[in-house]
Amino acid sequence: NEVKYDSIKLEVFDGARQIRTLQFKTPKESGIHKTTWYLREKGVDRASRTIRKSTREPSGVEVKPGTYRLKMTFGDEISEQNIKVEFDPRLEISQAAINQKYEASKELESYQEKIAEIVKQLVESKNTATSLKSDLTKEDKKKYKEEIKSSTEIIKKIDDLIALYLGKIDKRQGITRNPEVTVNQRFGQARGYIYSRFGEQTATETQLMNQFKDEFKSAVSKTNSFFNTDWITFKTKMQTIEISPFKETKIFSAN
Repeated sequence: NEVKYDSIKLEVFDGARQIRTLQFKTPKESGIHKTTWYLREKGVDRASRTIRKSTREPSGVEVKPGTYRLKMTFGDEISEQNIKVEFDPRLEISQAAINQKYEASKELESYQEKIAEIVKQLVESKNTATSLKSDLTKEDKKKYKEEIKSSTEIIKKIDDLIALYLGKIDKRQGITRNPEVTVNQRFGQARGYIYSRFGEQTATETQLMNQFKDEFKSAVSKTNSFFNTDWITFKTKMQTIEISPFKETKIFSAN
């Protein structure tokens, strides 16, 4: 029969809480097809130096052992099934350890979302300043010399703030390592230990988490200071400039 719907949706529920939504294109051919839910909840965006629009739901933390309800929808057809997720039966781990790992992972995820929001605002601000600089340069480079200079300076400050989170852009080839300590670097260290820990969390995870939080708080403080001072000053100055869409015209001679 001819396929009437262009997509298939898979929803995963933990009790009444919907934890994942996956959508797939309808296969071109009839028959048996498979897809995979990698036992992860819905995640959050990651920080990026560019503004990205994604239609895919990001993957998050691993689910805890338990019973989950899967609901698959294809047009007006719905199929539901409960599945039981269990820990590796060859290993023993306490419920307390499972809970600790899950809660620590969710806490890190909340920070990941904050980092993404902060970096996005910085990138958007940089794009605004870059666009203004370009427009003023095209309009009258000499007339707006000071404003163009201010734009260059504010872009540099924003780049320095983004580097606090993501590090400086490294154009070297091969296996390299940036010497500076960044928010993302601290985040990755804490997450790596928390995700890989088998058993209850130790002082190592606590220490790494605290180091990350200290680095994050320091970066946020500098970011807020920038937006409360430098950015407001720049914004106020630029809002006074009016560039007319009309270019200067001249009268032509018919002779």
